[in-house]
Amino acid sequence: MNTIIQPRAATLALSTERWDDARFDAERARILATWKTGADVDLNDAAAFHRSRAALTNVSRKRAWAKETGNVLLQPYGGVTTLAGQTELIRHVATEGGADIVPTTIDSQTRNLKYAAAGEALKESERQGVELLNGFPIVNHGVANTRQLVQAVDVPVEMRIGTVFPQLAVEIGFAGGMSSVTAGPIYYTAHYSRDTSFAETIPNWQYVFRLIGRYAELGVPIGLQIHGIGTSTPFPNTLLGVCCVLETLIAAAQGARSFSLDARLMGNLVQDVAGVRAIREVAEDYVCGRFGYRDAVITIDRKSWSGRYPEDMARAYGIVCYNAMSGMLAGANEFIANSVQEGVGIPAKESNADTLKAIRQVIGMMKGQHAALQAEPVENEIRLMKLEMNAILDAVLEMGEGDPARATELGFRYGLIDIPFAASRQCKNEVMVARDAEGAVRYLDPGKIPVPPEVLKYHRACLEKRETGRKRKIDYQTIVDDIFSISRGSLVID
Repeated sequence: MNTIIQPRAATLALSTERWDDARFDAERARILATWKTGADVDLNDAAAFHRSRAALTNVSRKRAWAKETGNVLLQPYGGVTTLAGQTELIRHVATEGGADIVPTTIDSQTRNLKYAAAGEALKESERQGVELLNGFPIVNHGVANTRQLVQAVDVPVEMRIGTVFPQLAVEIGFAGGMSSVTAGPIYYTAHYSRDTSFAETIPNWQYVFRLIGRYAELGVPIGLQIHGIGTSTPFPNTLLGVCCVLETLIAAAQGARSFSLDARLMGNLVQDVAGVRAIREVAEDYVCGRFGYRDAVITIDRKSWSGRYPEDMARAYGIVCYNAMSGMLAGANEFIANSVQEGVGIPAKESNADTLKAIRQVIGMMKGQHAALQAEPVENEIRLMKLEMNAILDAVLEMGEGDPARATELGFRYGLIDIPFAASRQCKNEVMVARDAEGAVRYLDPGKIPVPPEVLKYHRACLEKRETGRKRKIDYQTIVDDIFSISRGSLVID
């Protein structure tokens, strides 16, 4: 690529280079002092607690075991305010739903560092017997309560957190025995904060990644569930894959080695199968091959549709089971599942468990089967996806002079990485997509993303087939219709 970029000072300060002990220790002392429960965090004691537990109560070890044995893991979403409520929730989805990993979603007050407000809501929740927050206020619960929660189940616990300020919550979570966290700097900048810059978010998450490196040095593997990028609308899984690779490289430099990478349901069977395989192959190429992290363990999780769900739960089961079937055809290692109650409100623990049972039924029926889709369209889609991801990654890494952190900031600043309908001002929001005649997600306008000409030509040809069939051009209303197509029950209506 011939574009000459003059990085800003903030970008020049970004580096994927591993933090030295002095920098990390100084920052750690500051973070732990920001709320009283930070005083209870002791790294050596925490590592000893982790080591005292059974091997498969650790998320990293559970994912590695599943990959080696061919088992497919299930995890729901879920988080409530009180210790009693969260304990009841994770016990139910583990025992009744058969969850292999249980979640603890952190509340939005904690995610925004409003610990005093979270504490008041926790007190009121306990007093009234009502769950008043949209998650578990882990900083206020502290290390002891978190250990009590973790010990309530015989399966590992993953912290699910959406924030650009993860440091203290993650310290409490890891010290309390949680052995994985959802990450990282790209996803939470693009989708959880309008104004926060990558120059701020990346170091905040590097702190978490370096903390994981410290635990690894003490014999405790800690996992990361890498989001990449994505919205509740249709978007190309290739963009998600690019960002998963960059986030993984940023984390690996600080010592992390266990990565579960997202692949998202979009609805077209060929693309949904190809996306899992293409992301896996590109991630392994860059992380384990080109950048030399050969001891990294990479698995692929298939997320459920993250957009609107039907209010009719019977129809919602159709989405859930389709996701399980397409994910099994693709070779996904794990399913992270929305409840069938997503379309009607906050899911009850019973619906979370029932959703997992439905997925497990599909997994059980498909396990051992070697049926596959027609090879040519799938292999062609994989080839085009890999061609596109390689082109984007190579372009932004060249901009960043080989440094993934700088590449991330510059890639978004100049629009080489973009996402439709992103919340953050760090995104150009120039890219636009639509579904083709078969419901596959194609570039209507790639903006400045360096999509290879062969890929773009193919996408445009697919969209032209839809326009020919409907006898009119794809317009803004078409894009809006495509956003709601899955909840509507038909990918394409013309």
